[in-house]
Amino acid sequence: MHTDNPGLLAPTEATLLMFATDMDPETRKLVHVTYGAQGSGKRRIISIGTDAAHTDAVVAADRPWEDSPGLKGVTSPLMTIPVPGRDLVDGGSEHYLFWHDEGTKQLKYRTVRTVHGAPYTITPVTDDRAVSAHWEALRDVVWPVTSMPVPGRQEVDGQNESYLFHYDAEGRLWYSTISISHDPDHADTLVAGARPVADWWQASLKGIGQLMEIHPVPGRQNAGGASEFYVFHQDGQAGTARKLLYRRIAVATDAEHADTLVTEDRPVADWWSASLKGVA
Repeated sequence: MHTDNPGLLAPTEATLLMFATDMDPETRKLVHVTYGAQGSGKRRIISIGTDAAHTDAVVAADRPWEDSPGLKGVTSPLMTIPVPGRDLVDGGSEHYLFWHDEGTKQLKYRTVRTVHGAPYTITPVTDDRAVSAHWEALRDVVWPVTSMPVPGRQEVDGQNESYLFHYDAEGRLWYSTISISHDPDHADTLVAGARPVADWWQASLKGIGQLMEIHPVPGRQNAGGASEFYVFHQDGQAGTARKLLYRRIAVATDAEHADTLVTEDRPVADWWSASLKGVA
């Protein structure tokens, strides 16, 4: 992560969010993507196949994210987390959308709903709220970038657990473990406090550049005792040309949650040319 602008700890050139809009395991998985420089972002719908090749394709072409009522006013989107129990409900899914308000310099979030069919409308469910006032588990988080569902810890005792990846003021990458309840209040809890990614994810995230997004690999969740994920990140230094890369990792579903590198870094431009062309 670059820290040439210490007053703004985020990626300032681009952002990438991917969140599922159709979790049906028997069909091609539809994924909603938002990306682009702050203030000029776009969104598209892509599909990732559950076949062995995980074939990708564009389902709906780029549109400005301001065209979607649920994204209007979002200046710097950071990450999404699924709302427990609100996926595949009445033809849509709900997510918490976290973003940085450029005007107030606050971390905020809103709940949005995505319709699973064309035109995949995104609508607001709640107004914007301050993260510091409503998320106990994120109280000390400076800059969240992405989350990962903890394998084997979904819908357990009425809770969904996630690894939350976030940067501190010096640009160091950390992760915490949080849980969100399935009850109507969706109470959040800090399960494990912040730990340095460099110390705890040496097998799978060693050498990671500026982390952008982590997304489940379709058809590879809780398969053979592990779940696999795509990890998207940028290489390069501030002021130089950056390249968007991805790798595949696996995390065991047992209590140890051992992590493994499945495939080395590959350029997104070469391997996702059908669906993520132009995303940098």
